Amino acid sequence: MTGSSPGGVGSFSVLSFCCWNYRRRAASISCSLGWAPPAWVRTASLSLETVRLEQFFFGSLFATIAVLAVIILWPFLTFIVLAGILTYTLFPLYTFFYSRIRRAQLASALSIVVALLVMVLPAIFLISELAQQVSGAYASLKLENIERITDYLGRVTGYRIDLQQMLNSGVEQIRKWILAVAPNVLGSIGELLLGLFVMFSVMYYGFVEGETFVTRIRQLLPLEPSLKDSLFYELRTITQAVLYGQVMTAVVQGSLGALGLLVFGVPNWLFWGAIMIIIGFLPLVGTALVWGPAAVALILDGATARGIGLLIYGAAIVMNVDNVLRPRLMSGRTKVHPAFILIGVLGGLKVFGFVGLLVGPLILALLVAFIKFYEEAYLDPKVAGPAAH
Repeated sequence: MTGSSPGGVGSFSVLSFCCWNYRRRAASISCSLGWAPPAWVRTASLSLETVRLEQFFFGSLFATIAVLAVIILWPFLTFIVLAGILTYTLFPLYTFFYSRIRRAQLASALSIVVALLVMVLPAIFLISELAQQVSGAYASLKLENIERITDYLGRVTGYRIDLQQMLNSGVEQIRKWILAVAPNVLGSIGELLLGLFVMFSVMYYGFVEGETFVTRIRQLLPLEPSLKDSLFYELRTITQAVLYGQVMTAVVQGSLGALGLLVFGVPNWLFWGAIMIIIGFLPLVGTALVWGPAAVALILDGATARGIGLLIYGAAIVMNVDNVLRPRLMSGRTKVHPAFILIGVLGGLKVFGFVGLLVGPLILALLVAFIKFYEEAYLDPKVAGPAAH
C-alpha cells in the first residue's frame, strides 16, 4: 500500500471495518440459525486482516533491524561520513581512471592511492614543519614582549593582568592533560587505524558501486520521475556548493593570510597559516582572529608600519576572499545564509569533531534544499516549472 493517497488509506480502513463487522454479525447469526456466512465474505475479511498483519510485521521487523544497524555503525559514523565526502569529491578522479582502464576495481584502488599520496605526503611535511614552529611559537613570546603587553593593558584597563602567570598556568594544564591521556594513546591509535580501514573500504566500494546505490535510492523514492530529477538536482547542487565553497574559501584565505604574515615578518607564519585554514571555515570572522592580533602585536612591538600594513592587507585582501569567492561558489539556487554556515560549523565541530567543519554546514544546507524542494514541488508548483507537474 506504499504510495497510496490519504483517501485510499481511508477507504481501505472503512472497507476493513465493514467486512470485520459483517463477519462478526454473520457469525452471530450463524450460531443462532445454524448456517454459515458466504465463503467470499470470510475470504475477503481474512485477506484484509492478513495484509494489515503483514504490513505491521514488516514495519516492526524493518524498524528493529534499522535500529540495530545504527547501533553497529555509530562508532564509525565519523569515518563513514568522511568517506562519503571524499568519495563524492574525488569521484571525477575515479571517472578519469575508469575511462582509460575500464576496470572499476583497479580504477577505485588507483583513486585511493592517489588521494593518499596527495593528502599524506603534504601532511607529513606540514606536521614536521609545524612541530618545529610550535616549539618556536612559545619561545618567540619573549618575556620583555609579555611585560610590554601587560603594561599596555594595565594602562588601558586600569587593572594589572599577569600574562606571564596565565601563560605558565596554561602550559602546566596542557602538560597535565598530556600525562592524563598518555595511557589511552595506544588504544586511540588502534581505534584510529580501524576507523581509517573502514573509511577506505567505504571509499573503495563507493567508487565501484556508488552510481548503482544512487540509482537504487531513486527507484525506492515514492515520487514522480520529474520530482525525483528536481530533488536530486537540488541535493547535488547544494552539496557541491558547500563542499567546494567551504574548502576552497578556507584554503585560499589561509594561504593568503600565511603569505601576509611572511611578508610582514610575523614569526611562525606556517603554523598560523595552518590555523587560518582551519578557522577559515567560519564565515565573516575566520582568519581575522589570527592576522588581527598579529598586526596588533607588531604595532605594540614597535613595528608600526608593518602592523598597519598587515591590517590593511588582511582587511582589503584576505577578508575580501570571504566576501567574493564564497558567494560565487555558493550562489544562485544554492545560496545559504552565512549564519547557517557559522552555526553549522560550530555545531558540526561539537557533534562530529574535526569532520564537522564540513558535515555541519552540509547538513543545514541540505535542510534548506529540502525545504526549498517541498515549497516548489507541493506548495507552489508554478515556481518549480514543468518539473513539479
